[in-house]
Amino acid sequence: MDSRDPGSRTGWLTAVFWTVTAAFAYVLLGLLFPWAWLPYLGSGLALTYLWWKRRHRGRYSVLFGATCAFFALMAVGVSGAALLVPVSLPVDSVGPRRVDCGSVVDRVPADELTVTTGDSNEPAVQSRSIPQGSLERKCSDWLDGRGGRAAGLALIGLFVGARATGHFVRSDGVRSVGVPASSV
Repeated sequence: MDSRDPGSRTGWLTAVFWTVTAAFAYVLLGLLFPWAWLPYLGSGLALTYLWWKRRHRGRYSVLFGATCAFFALMAVGVSGAALLVPVSLPVDSVGPRRVDCGSVVDRVPADELTVTTGDSNEPAVQSRSIPQGSLERKCSDWLDGRGGRAAGLALIGLFVGARATGHFVRSDGVRSVGVPASSV
């Protein structure tokens, strides 16, 4: 009689999921194509669904679940911070001049954008004026990109959170603490 463990039924799904997630993280860093969130959404949904259908509790399920939950919470937390924390962008490639753009959810109106020096809110004395349209475009482009990256990071957090939940819930519907899911 052969008592060897035949291996994980979800090993290949896990490998593909983490490979696709790592590739999408590169997208968030701007290293790949900006439209790649659509294939990640589709493949993430498909891989998560297949993983949920074939998952089983292994020896390290709680450890993997806790690790996934930690990363999911961090992803959602950083995504929220990226949406709420105000941004101050440099105006020149060298020098202390900056423009305060606001945050993704609370942008500074275009007519209120001013160039300041350093940490002070005092308007900078400029030898040559920077067009208001240029400041508006710079802030808009940066905040739009930041909002897209925050949404992508929240998407990663959602999929990793689904995997965390799957590690804590047995495939027969019983939670890891022994309480049937139907009685909760």
